[in-house]
Amino acid sequence: MKYLSRFLMVAFVAAGFALPAAAQSQQRIQIKWLTLDWNSDEFKKQFEADNPGYELVTENLPFNNLFQQAQIRLGAKSDSFDVLSVDVPLTAGYGLRRWLEPLDDAFTAAEKNDWLDASRAAGTYKGKLISAPISTSTQLLFYNKDLLKAAGIPFPKTNERLTYEAVAELAKKVVKATPSVSGFTWEQTVRIYQLGQLAASLGGKMIANDGLTVKGVIDSPQWLKAFTFYQSIFKNNLGPLSDTIPAADLFKAGKIGFLVGGPWNIPQLNDAKVGFQWGISRTPYFKEGVPATPTGSWHIGVNPNSKNKQAAKLFVHYISTGKGAEYWWRIGSGDMPAVKSVLNLFKTDPQFDREPLIFMRTAADEATVNPVPRAVSPGYLEYEQNLQNTFQDIRTGTDVKQALDQAVTRISAEMNKYSR
Repeated sequence: MKYLSRFLMVAFVAAGFALPAAAQSQQRIQIKWLTLDWNSDEFKKQFEADNPGYELVTENLPFNNLFQQAQIRLGAKSDSFDVLSVDVPLTAGYGLRRWLEPLDDAFTAAEKNDWLDASRAAGTYKGKLISAPISTSTQLLFYNKDLLKAAGIPFPKTNERLTYEAVAELAKKVVKATPSVSGFTWEQTVRIYQLGQLAASLGGKMIANDGLTVKGVIDSPQWLKAFTFYQSIFKNNLGPLSDTIPAADLFKAGKIGFLVGGPWNIPQLNDAKVGFQWGISRTPYFKEGVPATPTGSWHIGVNPNSKNKQAAKLFVHYISTGKGAEYWWRIGSGDMPAVKSVLNLFKTDPQFDREPLIFMRTAADEATVNPVPRAVSPGYLEYEQNLQNTFQDIRTGTDVKQALDQAVTRISAEMNKYSR
């Protein structure tokens, strides 16, 4: 398939964006991509087949290492990579430091409108698009049918939304019936991305409107109630206290009754051919609150120090629009697409007609309802790391109010450097 000759050239000309000379010759030009440790080989082959003038070179790093390397290299004005995978809440911080190249000239208005509104807004800083959306996200409640059956629990319906209070009571029944397993936990047991929905369900905010203030936010009554419930799951021996074996792996091993996790687990569970029956329902919420689901995922940006900015923008355009975005969804990350036209394929693609992949249709719908973005802050990394430590302390027994108050003190001290 030679989409470059028609699809991309038309799009770039329409956007008033000049194609690099390499696209008009047989000379191959390298595009270096600093990214997460995804299995991106098939996508790389597809990109190069569609764009014969280019070679995609990926540097794949683990989650925390990616953030560290991006900060070090961007801060040093390194040109060792051309494009960067950007976890969306970091966009504001990168924008403040001028670490991302503006991208508006790489897209038509129609292409921008094909992104989810929340994703497009999250990639914009001071009116300029600086990180293009490639993925979005949501959460679901996974359950082990075998463990529920042993406990005499009826299976929740796919479109049913249980309360957290109900899930906790059902988890007790699971543990009582099968003492060797855990009743309930979260896939990301100490990450604000997933746990923020607890406070949001009760009306809590992620951060103040200035993107810096946490006092009055994370020490609010909503956070106190949310994380008192969170602590109770582990205090009552319903959830595992250690992440030595990740929660998703424990679920795959048949050791957890209920798991709040990402839809990427659906194809993984399908491929793993686990030795038990399982199902999903929608993300839980608090009885006194409202449904709230995490959103936001990976974007992609251009290093302003790149020597190949036009080629970098070509790649950014490819992976975040049209067929390229579809390929990335199908053979790249496995995350939910942030492109509306690709997201709609869940409704029509026959591979999603039967269980378990039909559950992806529920996930696609869940991604568009009750979305709660992560905090938008130039100090997001400091905010996230401090909260990760706080959640671990709460999980292992620290007084909830004391832990949240300490988090306010620590995060406020970190944010001071951004308010000067």
